[in-house]
Amino acid sequence: MTAPRLPIDAHDTVARRPRIATPLNLLLVLASVFIAVVWLITLQRVAFEREQTLAAEMEANSSLAIAFEQQVFRALKAAEQVAAFVREQYRRQGDAIDLRRWIEEGVIREEMFTIVSVVDEQGDIVSSSQNTGPVNYADREFFKAQRDARIDHLFINQPVLGRVSGRWLIPMSLRIEHEDGSFAGVVVMAVSPEDVTHFFKQVDLGPQGLLELAGLDGVVRARKVGARSEFGLGAESLAWFQRQKLHSADDFYDSGEAGDGVARIVSYRTMADYPLMVTVATAYDEEMATTLQRRYSYLMAAVGVTLVVMLLVGLLALMLVRQRSATEALQGSEALFRATFHQAAMGIVHISPEGRILRVNEKFARMLGCPAEALQGGNIFDLCDPGVASAARRFLNQQLVSEVRELSPEIEKTYRREDGSLLWVCEALSVVRNSQGHPEFLVLVAQDVTERKHLEARLCHDAEHDALTGLANRVRFHQRLDQALASVHVQGELCAVLYIDLDGFKAINDRYGHAVGDSLLQMAARRLEGCVRSTDTVARFGGDEFGIVLAKLHSSQDCERVALKVLDVLAKPFDLDGCVVRISASVGAALFPLHGENGQDLLKYADQAMYAAKHAGKNRFHCFGG
Repeated sequence: MTAPRLPIDAHDTVARRPRIATPLNLLLVLASVFIAVVWLITLQRVAFEREQTLAAEMEANSSLAIAFEQQVFRALKAAEQVAAFVREQYRRQGDAIDLRRWIEEGVIREEMFTIVSVVDEQGDIVSSSQNTGPVNYADREFFKAQRDARIDHLFINQPVLGRVSGRWLIPMSLRIEHEDGSFAGVVVMAVSPEDVTHFFKQVDLGPQGLLELAGLDGVVRARKVGARSEFGLGAESLAWFQRQKLHSADDFYDSGEAGDGVARIVSYRTMADYPLMVTVATAYDEEMATTLQRRYSYLMAAVGVTLVVMLLVGLLALMLVRQRSATEALQGSEALFRATFHQAAMGIVHISPEGRILRVNEKFARMLGCPAEALQGGNIFDLCDPGVASAARRFLNQQLVSEVRELSPEIEKTYRREDGSLLWVCEALSVVRNSQGHPEFLVLVAQDVTERKHLEARLCHDAEHDALTGLANRVRFHQRLDQALASVHVQGELCAVLYIDLDGFKAINDRYGHAVGDSLLQMAARRLEGCVRSTDTVARFGGDEFGIVLAKLHSSQDCERVALKVLDVLAKPFDLDGCVVRISASVGAALFPLHGENGQDLLKYADQAMYAAKHAGKNRFHCFGG
């Protein structure tokens, strides 16, 4: 396989063109032939430089279009993830879901979304991250689309004027269903069109440069032309919208007759998982200004040669100078490409089919904490975390043999930074092929998603744990109880639930304040954790009430021993920053299968037993039915 040749190396070919030499003694005889040759060379040079400059600009715009597509794709996936999380919690909690509290406590931290709401099947808001008042969305397109079609993916609405915010926003919705599959409402969130084209601020596309996100329904979701933002416009008549019906991705020259009259060099891509397309375009006159100026110079030089044939030696010298200028101009085009390449907000790497790194941009080098010069020439698989290197090699080989000439499906993988830390990236590959269809090189686009991975872990933890004590919350308690019941039911063993209420906590909280009360609850939580095994679960239900799941007991005496241990550790003094206080506890218990067959019944009976212990004088243990 021959080494891949990148477009920006075209100036090397120009530098190797043979010089034209004409003997001076044949000048008069061959004057007419010479003039014809001069004009032929001039016209070829004009066409050649135009094609090379156009190719370099298309290459730059194509890389930016890939990067912009990935940014939009990740934003939509993040929205879908948040919507799915909210939908699941709404299914568990129902109307009690409190999105405003989640935003305040940082459970949902996606700053891009202006508002997140849960809407029931009538279109009324059940819960929202903002104070909405009585608002109904039954007439909105995103609501009707989810209601009338059983789809389980994100619906991206056309820009609408928000009824809560009073601003133009792009709503995105996810369907909610009842257990029988019927429509139960939607999770809806909104993003500002300006935030969609925030990518424009990271690159310089010029005063007439265009960045656009449009739906395949023919409506522009967000567009930026220079510093001007637009949205909600029709896109049916635009050249790139018409071309995407035949080709999912392309680079071409657009005269601008069907748009705003500005001729542009356009790169567009149709997104695979969403009915959207992204477009990056730069103004033809702005990018080709230097080339057009040289064209005029070449033509004037040819006229001069025709008029001053006798100055053949001077003409040859002039052509050599022009040749040198052309080489420098192409080198300038390479510098422009490199600048644009390194301005991209994504990590971009050009690699050979064997995995050798041909070129990396500055963003990718910063992501790995290693100079770009040190990465170039190395193998991309040597940078991967050892556990994913083999999978990454298979993924690259799959793209090389695939006949689909679109952006590959994204994969999430890990690299090792220079300092040894783990870097999570969301990565896609695009194969660049020659005219015969053979792979020349691959474009790897990588986005650092390490923070999102941390966010996912935090979301999972916060949704199932008490914020004050770090113990499991009621949701997590029921999950672990159901798991324990399923296990002991198969093995024929016992399982117990302890319900614990702190005696005297309210008096301490009222006397010393909430800060002391919170410290007391945290210390009590740690003592309760010390009373159980690693297979058991301690949870806080709220206030001064706690619960314990005791899995796999051999006898009811095992449950009683743990309960007495709880009474003993909680009765010991608590030293709260020099303030020594005492409390006690009332503990109730219910056992499976002696007192109940399911988690709800066991928790209810343990609660009743706890109240029996409290009424009997507190600081004691009572087992249901005893």
